[in-house]
Amino acid sequence: MWSENEQRKDARYTYLVNAEYVLDPPATDEILQGAIVNLSSSGIGLFVSKPLDIGQEIKILSNLPNFAGTAVVRWIKQVGGCYKIGAECYAPDHMLSEQLPLV
Repeated sequence: MWSENEQRKDARYTYLVNAEYVLDPPATDEILQGAIVNLSSSGIGLFVSKPLDIGQEIKILSNLPNFAGTAVVRWIKQVGGCYKIGAECYAPDHMLSEQLPLV
């Protein structure tokens, strides 16, 4: 099982960017709002307003240039009135974190 404090094999980049995501694509087309807080070539950290399930698939639609992808939730942690999730991107459309400026 993954955890937020696990050693990473890929470099992680810190961001704070609004993003939209879809739960369980393509079964639904409901678009929800979240915020990307970190990104690597294999995963993403995201704040969301509702709890998600570990193993749940999400489609991430971000405002980052050339970035969108399908991911699976690996861990979730309540932070105040929202939830921070770590998700593994297993079907990235474009993962260009190495070319994006750091915050």
